[in-house]
Amino acid sequence: MLGRKVGSSLPRLPLYARLPLRPSPFQCQSDVVPRSAIVLSTRSYASPGRPRKTVGEPSKPVKRAVKRTAKANDGPAKKQVEAKKKTAAAKKKKTTPKKRAPKELTAEQKEAKQARLDKAKIAELKKAALKPPTRRSVTAYNAFFSEKMKGIDGKLIGGPDRAAKMRDVMRPLVEEYRSLSPAELEHYNHLAHSKTEAINADYKRWVESHTPEQIQFANLARNNLRRRLGDAVFQTQKYGLIHDERHVKRPASSFAQFNVNRQASGDFKNIAFTERMKLIAQEWKALSESEKKVMKKYKDLGSQEKTRYASEYNDVYGHLPPGAHSPATATAAA
Repeated sequence: MLGRKVGSSLPRLPLYARLPLRPSPFQCQSDVVPRSAIVLSTRSYASPGRPRKTVGEPSKPVKRAVKRTAKANDGPAKKQVEAKKKTAAAKKKKTTPKKRAPKELTAEQKEAKQARLDKAKIAELKKAALKPPTRRSVTAYNAFFSEKMKGIDGKLIGGPDRAAKMRDVMRPLVEEYRSLSPAELEHYNHLAHSKTEAINADYKRWVESHTPEQIQFANLARNNLRRRLGDAVFQTQKYGLIHDERHVKRPASSFAQFNVNRQASGDFKNIAFTERMKLIAQEWKALSESEKKVMKKYKDLGSQEKTRYASEYNDVYGHLPPGAHSPATATAAA
């Protein structure tokens, strides 16, 4: 608007002044004034444009939503791709890796494998066998010897020739023990009895710190160890059965009751044990009809023993022994 108003206020020149001048033929081409210069004389500026809203910031591109033509989901191309995927998945499922056939071991490898298994089993049994405190009876001689050894310096019986030194120390002690008076022997007997009672009390306290089933399982493991390691005296002493006063005594059968009575009769004195048992077994089998009452008596004793055993076993271990039935079941079966 400003440019237009200013342009209208300027005086208009005559027509000849606005026309371009013809160059003289004698004038050089370089002296020709361009036509644009004459035009600029009338209007030497440009109209101002529309101002921007913000200066110095680039204009943000305008995002326009473009409508796309929706394609059918079940087109033939898509069905073909899905079919290929299914066939590929089916092929992957069918191809399972083949298991390698077990390698046949040689005789030496089998022996080594069995030795490893036996060693692991023995270690497991030793762990289950538990380690009870030493249980032994102390004698008067043990009490006397331990008392006398307290006053002997350990250096006198040490060194490489320890056995010979011990013999030299033991000889005078043995002679001294043999020459003890009855009063002195009574003193050492009392000491031995007190020590034995203390050892048994410690042993019983240790046993009762375990459940009856733990002790029972430990005894089973100890029996297994003796079979595997051999019934040597050392193994028998090391893995002897743990004595538990809570252990339920197994029931005596009818024949066992008969055997006890016949052994106590005194009819089999001076007869070897094997021969004695043969004779008692023959008597048991040859009981006559008149003696059936005697057999019934022993059978009743045997059934009472079974009932007693089942009841005590249930009280101690919390369940009936293997193969036993509850009293209600036995009554119903009868």
